[in-house]
Amino acid sequence: MNRTARLTGILLALRGGKQTAAELADRFEVSRRTILRDVDALCQVGVPVVALPGAGGGLTLAADYWLPPLHLTADEATTLLLALQALGPSADSPLGPGHRTAEEKVRAALRPDVLAAAEREMTVVAMAPARPAADPAHAVAIRAAIRRGSWLRVTYRSLRRTAEHDLLPRGLAVNAGRWYLSALDVATRERRTYRLDRIDAVVPIPPPPGAEAAIATTDRSLPPYDDPAHPEIVIRLSDLALRRAEDALPTDRAIPLPDEDGSWELRLRCPPSELPYYARAVHAAGPDAEAMAPPELRALAARLALAAAARYAAPRRGEAPAP
Repeated sequence: MNRTARLTGILLALRGGKQTAAELADRFEVSRRTILRDVDALCQVGVPVVALPGAGGGLTLAADYWLPPLHLTADEATTLLLALQALGPSADSPLGPGHRTAEEKVRAALRPDVLAAAEREMTVVAMAPARPAADPAHAVAIRAAIRRGSWLRVTYRSLRRTAEHDLLPRGLAVNAGRWYLSALDVATRERRTYRLDRIDAVVPIPPPPGAEAAIATTDRSLPPYDDPAHPEIVIRLSDLALRRAEDALPTDRAIPLPDEDGSWELRLRCPPSELPYYARAVHAAGPDAEAMAPPELRALAARLALAAAARYAAPRRGEAPAP
């Protein structure tokens, strides 16, 4: 961090409340003497930094000082702060330190009366924050790989198993309160979506065998996940199954069926290669869920159900066959 950025950071930190020189030194990874020189530089350009003596003392800004305000209304400020809130706790955000400093800068740049009005509004208007990734360091590595266009070996827990995938990350997104990674899988030559909270390990790797062919295949004609050309999935769920399937299905898209009490219908489109995943999700829900379409999905779900029925119909070792 250069000195200009550090001076701005110190000013923003002091705008948020009293800080000791030692706390600022730890935050910006410099010596206490460097912080004191920076504070002196701020004072020379007219920033009123006050040094409070004693055991509870520290550095703070004069009570009547604030940064030049952004020309935002209270509604606009509320919108920005709610958007940051929706990304989840800054300490766990895949966006890293930028999440925290963005909120600091917004708050510091608002007039006190506008900030107070926005904070009052946020006591009655709230947004559920996105769930954090299992390890924020994974998101840091993924974002670095996206910027560099480099490959990762990702250990991923799906509904079936834990396996390693050689991926070329393409993007991160929040959907229904969860962070997702969109990446090219070299083994399948397809662009797939992975939940960040199910990633156990991320390791940078050189381009794996078949990388160039996989990139050429997907980049030539890559329809989006919900492309109209993809088959439409229709799944009916009981109210209980809807609640239980939140981790496996995009239940935010489900709509209640008016003619059937407590039943829901989920509709979405996906690449044909994803049908086995949705068949397993329906099977996991048991009799409280039914795959309605397409026929390929119904056939996959039926195959899983028949395999389970055959497993229970076969006598266990040492047991007599059922009459």
